[in-house]
Amino acid sequence: MPGLLVAQAPAAAAAGIVTDLGVAGRGGDVVASGGKVFVAADDRIVVASLDGRLVDTISGLSGAVALAALDGGRKVYAALRDSNEVIEIDAATVAVTRRIDLTAYPCPSHLTQSHNRLWIGYGCGEAGQGGVAALVLSATTPTPVRVGPGTTQPPLVAVIGSTLVAGEPGVSPAVVRVYDVSITPATPRGEIREDADGLPALRDLALTGEGPAALSALAGTRRFDAWDTTTLTQARAYDGSGSSELGVPAAVAASPDGAYVVGGWNSSSGDAAKLVVYDAATAEVIYEADHPGKALVAGSIAFYGTLTWGVLKEPDTGRMHLWRLPPSPYHSSALTLTAPSEATALKQSTLSGRLTLSNGSLPGVQTLELYRWLPDGTSRPYQEITTAADGTYEFTDTPPSSGTFEYQVYWPGNSWFRGSGASATVAVASYQPVLTVTGPAAGVVGEPLEFSGTFGADGVAFPRTTIVVSRKVVSPDGTVTSKALPKVAPAPDGSFGFTDTPTSAGEHTYTVRLVGNSVVAPANTSHVVTVLQPAA
Repeated sequence: MPGLLVAQAPAAAAAGIVTDLGVAGRGGDVVASGGKVFVAADDRIVVASLDGRLVDTISGLSGAVALAALDGGRKVYAALRDSNEVIEIDAATVAVTRRIDLTAYPCPSHLTQSHNRLWIGYGCGEAGQGGVAALVLSATTPTPVRVGPGTTQPPLVAVIGSTLVAGEPGVSPAVVRVYDVSITPATPRGEIREDADGLPALRDLALTGEGPAALSALAGTRRFDAWDTTTLTQARAYDGSGSSELGVPAAVAASPDGAYVVGGWNSSSGDAAKLVVYDAATAEVIYEADHPGKALVAGSIAFYGTLTWGVLKEPDTGRMHLWRLPPSPYHSSALTLTAPSEATALKQSTLSGRLTLSNGSLPGVQTLELYRWLPDGTSRPYQEITTAADGTYEFTDTPPSSGTFEYQVYWPGNSWFRGSGASATVAVASYQPVLTVTGPAAGVVGEPLEFSGTFGADGVAFPRTTIVVSRKVVSPDGTVTSKALPKVAPAPDGSFGFTDTPTSAGEHTYTVRLVGNSVVAPANTSHVVTVLQPAA
C-alpha cells in the first residue's frame, strides 16, 4: 500500500476547518476521544465535535494546561497546574469522574498515557523541584512514583509501549532521557544528545513506530529529528518543506499507527502557521496546509482516525482557535446500518451492517463506535462494537420503552481511509402482554379465594406497573353489585396474585386489568367463580 503515496510534495492545501474557541490564555493542548475534541484552556476545557462545532465546556478549573487520552479510549486526563491535580473525564458524558491529588508533585504541566499508566511532567520553576511522576490509573487511590532526576521546568513526556522519553523544555543545552517502563521503577536506557553539550532547546517531544523513535522539535534547527531510542543516535530528519519563512518548529507528533509524522511550523514573526505531513519512513512531504494570521501552540497536534488537529493562537490577543486538517489525501470508506422493520419494547432486536473500503480490500477487524438515543433525547451508554474481517458486524439492543430510537455507528478511519458513519431510526411498539389469571371455579361464602396470574413471557423484566381488579356479583335473585378491589403491584417478571373472600352467594366475575404505560400496552381478562352458601 505505500506505493499509493505521491512521490512529489503537493502544493499547500486549504486550511481545513478553523473554529474560534472563544477563550484566551494559557493552555492549548488538544486530544480527541469518544467522537469529541478536547482543548485545555486554562480555567476550562472546551469540547468540540469532529466537525469543529463547540458542544460543551468543563468550567471552573484551575490551570488546565495539558491533556492525555488513549487512541480509542473512553477517558481523558487533564493536568491542572494551579490546583496541583489531575482530573479524569468521561469522554462520552464530559463529566469529571475522578480527581487525583498531586500536592507533592506541584505544577503538573505535561501528560502522556499508555494503557493504565499516566506520566506527568511537573515543576514550578524551582531548580531540582520538578521532574516526572508515574501513576497507575487502575488503582483506587493512585500513588505517584517519581521517575528520573529533578528538573527546573516540567519535562515534556511521551510514551509508546515500554519506552518513555522525557526532556526539559526551553533549556539549552537540552537532553532527552530514555527509560524502560516495562517494570517499576523505570530503568534508564540512556540520554539523547546532539553532541557532547546536548541539544538545542526543546519545543516538543513525541514517539513513533516500533522501537520506537523519539521525535524532537528543537529551536533553531529548521527541522524535526527522529532519534533511535536504542542506539540514542539520529535516525532521520524531517525538514521544513522548503518554506524558509516558516522555519520555527513548534510541534511534532506521529499518527497512532506510526505511518505519518506531522510537524508544525510558525513564522519567525509568529503570525503564520503551517502543518506538514511526512511519510514516517521516507520523510517525504505528502501533505501540507497553511494558516495565516495565527501561530500554532507548541505541542498542540493530535489525531483521531485520519483527522489531524492543532490549536492556533492570535498573536496579539492570545485567543485560541481549533484547527482541523481535511482528511485528504486518504481513501474513503463506507458504512451501512440496517435496522429491523419492526421492534418491540423490552424485546431484543438485532441491527447489522458492513464497513467497506474504496479500493475493494477487506478492512479486517475494526472497532466501531455506537451511539444510541431514546425517544426523549437522552442517550444510552456509549458502546464499542467490532467488525468481522470482511467488515460485517451486528449488535443487539433491547429498547426500554416505545417510541422512535436513533442509532448511529461511526468508524474513525485509519492512516489510509477516511472514517465514515451510518444511522438508522427504529419505531418501537409497546410490549403487547398476554394477561392470564387462574383461580378456583367454585367457592363458598366466607372462605377466601386465591388467584394468580401473569402478563410476562420471554424472560422479560418489566418496569413497575399496576394491576386493577374489580368484582361483579350477580346474586341468585338477579341483584348485581360491583366493587373495586385493592390494586395489585406485579413482580418484575410480570407475575401477580390476589385474594378475595366472598360475603354472598352468586356468580362472581373478577375483571383484571393491566394498566398500560410507555413500555407495556394495557390488557384485561376475567375469571368467573360460582360461590355457594356453606352447607347447613
